[in-house]
Amino acid sequence: MKFRIVCFIALVSLAFCSTGFVCASRVEQMEADIAALQLQFAEIQKRVNNDQTQLTEMILRADRKLEELGSSQTETHDQVSQQNVQLALELEQSRNELAAMRGRLDVQQKALEEMQAGMQSVMSSMSSTSGGSSVILPNDQESLYRFIEENKAAGKADIAHTAMVEYIRRYPSDGRNEQLLPLVASTCASNGNHRDAISYATKYLQLFPKGESRNEIIYIMGDSGLKIGNCDLAKKSFATLQAMNYRDAAARAKEAASCK
Repeated sequence: MKFRIVCFIALVSLAFCSTGFVCASRVEQMEADIAALQLQFAEIQKRVNNDQTQLTEMILRADRKLEELGSSQTETHDQVSQQNVQLALELEQSRNELAAMRGRLDVQQKALEEMQAGMQSVMSSMSSTSGGSSVILPNDQESLYRFIEENKAAGKADIAHTAMVEYIRRYPSDGRNEQLLPLVASTCASNGNHRDAISYATKYLQLFPKGESRNEIIYIMGDSGLKIGNCDLAKKSFATLQAMNYRDAAARAKEAASCK
């Protein structure tokens, strides 16, 4: 009986010791796990702190950028506003100057029209003087043209010339100037008014570049150009006529070549 009791006690003691060993091992393992977790937590906390620091720095930089941008926008807005004000002032000044210029032009145009009306009146009533008597020219176009034809037929060349000059002045685009311009240019050249002759000849070529009197007009231009020392005009005119074997253009071209 004693033997059984002793054996039981021994078994219980052995079981208790084994249980204590197992508990101690588990505690040590848990402590190790906790220490590892604490290290991981500390590392994570460190990373979080770093991220928070970086985030704070980024926010501060962004705030500075926003402030700079706002300041730049304010300055730009002020500059644009100033430029707009300056532009508005300059535009208003230009408008005022333009209005003043238009006013001056209106006054000058009115004065010019009055002068032209007065000149027209004088030219219509007394365009020229011939043989001590005034030449009174008709006012309307057809009457003036008949006046020209009548005086040409009567051999009154001076009166006819005066009337033709006035007709060309009044009605510069009329088709009958194709006949009148060569006569006026020729008369001017004959009277030694070579600059006027060139002027009427030029007008003829502008209005009637293929007119029947084209070659004669060019000849008058060349001859008048030579006589007033316009060598370039003379050379070009006679060279053009020489190519068409017109009159004595070849000889006149040689004459013009020696013009200086």
